[in-house]
Amino acid sequence: SLGGPFPSTSHRCHHKPKRCLPIQCGSVGGPFPVSPLLFHPNTKGSQIVMDLAQKTVKRQASFCNAITFSNRPIALYEQVRLKITKKQCCWSGALRLGFTSKDPSRINPDNLPKYACPDLVSQSGFWAKALPEEFANEGNVIAFWVDKKGRVFYRINESSPMLFFSGVRIAEPLWALIDVYGLTRGVQLLGKLANNNPCKQTLQTKNLGSRCSQTLISP
Repeated sequence: SLGGPFPSTSHRCHHKPKRCLPIQCGSVGGPFPVSPLLFHPNTKGSQIVMDLAQKTVKRQASFCNAITFSNRPIALYEQVRLKITKKQCCWSGALRLGFTSKDPSRINPDNLPKYACPDLVSQSGFWAKALPEEFANEGNVIAFWVDKKGRVFYRINESSPMLFFSGVRIAEPLWALIDVYGLTRGVQLLGKLANNNPCKQTLQTKNLGSRCSQTLISP
């Protein structure tokens, strides 16, 4: 076990449309980290193969045992951007995305379960959800992030952002959690997003989306 019982939280979020006041983006109210966002080099599932740059991972076989984490904590509103590099047919389910408050460096890789969902999310400090299969196509770019209210949003390519799930505790540092599951065979981190200016968020009525002005730093 990697933690205690995980209190169940609803993935539904009911909010009136509103414009949020400007906030300073960052994990604890500060600026975005300047270090590159990479995959954690050691804490990964037994089927994961990682390149030397720690930007690309691939599942060797099967459809599971492919949990990965980021190498550093993720700031609030910092977008984790992934490109699906390999899709494998004949499986059901796809990429699982989320966050953890557990430092991956303190997790024994041998103790990682086969699946992020439901195995990890049933434990305290782990939050993740499956990406809809229709979005798990090769070449698609997925970005996901968490806001100051613990809500996780995602977008596919240049589509409008959508609410993914809620209930993430933001009082502690959060690392990205990426399970290369099922139809998804390989993914690549595209770089880190940074913004030195305050970030404005707008909830949209239709998709409970969030728009956040960011500047891409090339990988």
